Parts: sequence; structure tokens; C-alpha cells
Amino acid sequence: MNPEQQQFMFRPRIHDDGDKTFLGRTGNFDGDDVIQIIVSQPQAARFITGKLWNYFAGQVPSSELNGALADVFRANGNNFKPFLHTMFRSQEFYGSDIIRNQVKSPLQWLIGSVRMLECDLPPTIVSWGMTRQLGQDLFAPPNVKGWDGGVTWITTNTLLTRYNDAQSLVEGTLPQLAAADFAKKPGGGGGGKIEKAMQRVRMGGVKLDKILTREERADKDAMVASLQNRLFQTTLKKDQQQALHDFLDSKTKLNDADIITAIRLMMSTPDYQVT
Repeated sequence: MNPEQQQFMFRPRIHDDGDKTFLGRTGNFDGDDVIQIIVSQPQAARFITGKLWNYFAGQVPSSELNGALADVFRANGNNFKPFLHTMFRSQEFYGSDIIRNQVKSPLQWLIGSVRMLECDLPPTIVSWGMTRQLGQDLFAPPNVKGWDGGVTWITTNTLLTRYNDAQSLVEGTLPQLAAADFAKKPGGGGGGKIEKAMQRVRMGGVKLDKILTREERADKDAMVASLQNRLFQTTLKKDQQQALHDFLDSKTKLNDADIITAIRLMMSTPDYQVT
């Protein structure tokens, strides 16, 4: 195998030109032939589609659903595009046991937050530090399998870090651990070099006029409804709504700082950590 091109390399001097028997079939097979024999097995389609459903839906599909997905995959010549189209448009994919039941990975959390808040992605060094502190050191998985994902993303430390990072994103302040992470990064430098680098880092923060109209910023109920739709695509649980309204009701007239705090509070709920 050529590791750079991800292709089989033909070495005539060590190649077996004779017939070979593999999974009940005999012939003068090469590497591509072997792969084709593997994926032609009915169980291969069940394995592949089951893995993809588990990845996107956050749970193992039932035997019946897995069989139906495998049938679609095989009927389309093991082509992923029509299979994914079918999966994402299926009623099962939007069932109550699946929707908002998958914990966001650190990368999902960061990129999704930036998109929903319509703010700038933090500088590269800061983004690297944020995802690393949340348990996902990009391009450095713990093993060849990758990260376990799911509920393993959430620990006491990473949950608190998500709450603190939410504040950094909305307020445009530098995460507390950014300087420490910069010092650990290869080539990060040390001493005064770190402080100078950190002084050049700029966080954008949320521009309220981009995500809320003037009328919504002046009306507490309208503001909450708009932010719920933007951040959750649903409504908060009653106790979380009550806590938010208690904060807002303590303010006679909302200013931008109050609205920023409200956004931070909404991003610091359990509901925001799932998708």
C-alpha cells in the first residue's frame, strides 16, 4: 500500500500470479479484487450502514432498520450519496429517541457555536487550545480508532470549560487557558514571547445587531423566543426557562451586556451540549 496515495502498489517479484481462494471464490485476485469480494458480502453492507447510522444518530440501529439501510446501500451499488440521502430523510432519523440525544464533540460545539452566533472563529492558536481543553486535540487522536465520543466528551472539567468558553465566545474575551496551551504547543516559545503573542490575539465576540432585531432586543419574550430558535431549534425545559426569566426580570431595561449574559446562560445549559 502506498500510504501517500492510498493505493495498492504492484510488486511483480513478490506477487502471487496463481489462483487464490478468498471467501469461497477462486481466481487470480489482486488487492482491488479482494476489496470487491469483501464489500459484496451482505454483512459488509450491514456493517457499513450500521456504523454510519451509529455515528450520525448516536445509537445502534435496530436489526430491521439496519437491514433496510443495507438494502438501500447495496441497491445503489454501495454508493454512499443515495444511502446518506435516504438516511437523512428517513422518519426514524428524526425520532424522539434520536433528536437532541447526541453530545456535541468539541469541534462540533465550537464550529456550531460560531455559526449560530454569527461571530468570527477564534484565532487558530485559541481554537486549538479550546478544543484541546475540551478533550479533542485535533489531528492527535488517542489511538487509531479515534475518540470514543458520545457521553465521554462530558466530564466535570470539560463541562465547566464549555461554560467558560461560551463566555469567551459571546463576550470576545480570551479563554483563561489559552496562554498555557500556547506554551505547550510546539514552537510556541516561552517567557515574554508568550505574553507578546497573547497581546496580538483578538476575539471577535457577538454582534447583537446581526442575530437580533431592534424589536427583539427591546422585548424580553421576543428575544428569548428568537434565541431559543437560533441556539436550540426548540424551547428550553421549564426549569431552565424559569431561571432565564428570573435573570431577565431582575433587569428593568435590557442593555447589550444583559443580552450577552442571557446568551451565555443559554449556552451553559445541558440542552446546548447536545444535538
